[in-house]
Amino acid sequence: MAELFVSGRAGERVEWVEQSLRTLRPSERGAWAEETAALALLALLDAGLPDIVLERGAALADDGDATRAPVWHALLGALRAEALLRRGDLAGALRGAREALTLLPPHAWGVAVGFPLGTLITAAVRSGHFDEAGRHLAFAPPEAMFTSRYGLYYLHARGLHHLAAGRAYAGLSDFLACGDLVRSLGLEAAAQVPWRTSAAEAWLRLGGEDRARRLVRDQLTRSPAADGAGRGRSLRMLAAVSAPERRPQLLLEAVELFEDNGDQYEQAQVLADLGRAYSALGDSSRARTTLRRARHLAVSCGAAPLAEELLAVQEPTRASVPRTTDARQLTESERRVAHLAVLGYTNREIAAKLYVTSSTVEQHLTRVYRKLDVKRRRDLPADLGTVSSHRRPRRSQPAAARRSAS
Repeated sequence: MAELFVSGRAGERVEWVEQSLRTLRPSERGAWAEETAALALLALLDAGLPDIVLERGAALADDGDATRAPVWHALLGALRAEALLRRGDLAGALRGAREALTLLPPHAWGVAVGFPLGTLITAAVRSGHFDEAGRHLAFAPPEAMFTSRYGLYYLHARGLHHLAAGRAYAGLSDFLACGDLVRSLGLEAAAQVPWRTSAAEAWLRLGGEDRARRLVRDQLTRSPAADGAGRGRSLRMLAAVSAPERRPQLLLEAVELFEDNGDQYEQAQVLADLGRAYSALGDSSRARTTLRRARHLAVSCGAAPLAEELLAVQEPTRASVPRTTDARQLTESERRVAHLAVLGYTNREIAAKLYVTSSTVEQHLTRVYRKLDVKRRRDLPADLGTVSSHRRPRRSQPAAARRSAS
C-alpha cells in the first residue's frame, strides 16, 4: 500500500485497494491495520476518487467506538473532510475538519496536524472565513511537521491564505517550499498538493508569465492520464498564459475534467475564467451565460469570495422568466444538450460533441424550452449544468482529449 501511495499508481489498482479496505478491521487488528487503511484512503484521494474515500471512510467509522479510539476516528474524520474539500463541498470540509480537531486537539496530533489544518485552512479561505483561517495559522505546529508529508498540506494551505490576502511573494515561497519537500521525500509521483499550478498562479500575479508557463508545462508532462483534477488545474493555468483565442478551448476541456471529478469549486473557477475569455473576444452572449453558470456554482458550493467577485461582472438585471415545470422532466438526452447550451456551446458544436445532427440538437432545445417555459437559451436555468450525483472520474483519457496541451 505504501508503494502504491508513493508511486501515485493507486488509480491503476482501485479494485484491489477497495477490496483491502473492505476486509480491514482497524479496531480489531491494531495500529498496522489503521496505517494500511489510512494509506489506502490517501492513495484513493490522490487518485482523484473522493467519493470512494467518503464511502469507505463512513464504513470504517461505523466499525468501532470513537471514544475508545479517538486518534483513529479523528484521522478518519480528517480524511473524509479532505475528500469533501476535493468535491468542492466547502461547508462539509470545514465542518469535518473542525470535528476532527475537536475529537483530537491540535497539540495531540503531532506532525500529522498539518493534514486537518491544511484542509480546514483551505476550506476557510475558499469560503471567505479568513479570520478562522488566521486563527489556525497562529497555532505553532511541531517543527518536524515541515519535514514530513503532512507539512505539504499545511504549507499549501498557508500559501493559498497568503494569495487571498494579496501576499503573492509569501504564497509563492510556501508553494516552492512544497516542491522542495516533495522532492526531498521522493513523492514526485504522488499528487498530494498542486504546488506547481499554485506557484504558477502566484508568478502570474507577480508578472512572471514565463516562469508560470514553464511550471504549467512541467506539470502537464508529469500528470498521469487518470489525474483529471490535476490536468484541469494545469489547463486553467495554461489558458491564463496563452493567446486569448486559444483560452476557450483549454478552459472548456478543464470544465469537463472537473465535471467528471465532481468538484464544483474548481468548475466555478474555470467557468469564471471562461466567461472572461469570451468577454475578451467580444462574445458577450457566451460570456453572460458562462458567468451566470459560474456564479450559480460558486454560491452552491459556498465560495463566497468567488461569488462576490463574479457579482461585479453580473449582467444587467432583467425580469425573471417564469417556469411552470422543473428540469427533472427533461430526458437524459435533453439534459445533455441543455447543459452544453448553458456552457455556451453553439448548436453545431453541441452536435459534434454528442455525435448527432444539428437538427437533432435544435429539436431537443425546442422541447427543453417548452418544458421549462423559456424562449431562448440565455434564459435556461444555470443549475441545468449541476452534476446531480458525483461520478467516479475517468481513469484514462483518449489521445484526442489531451490534444490541447500538446
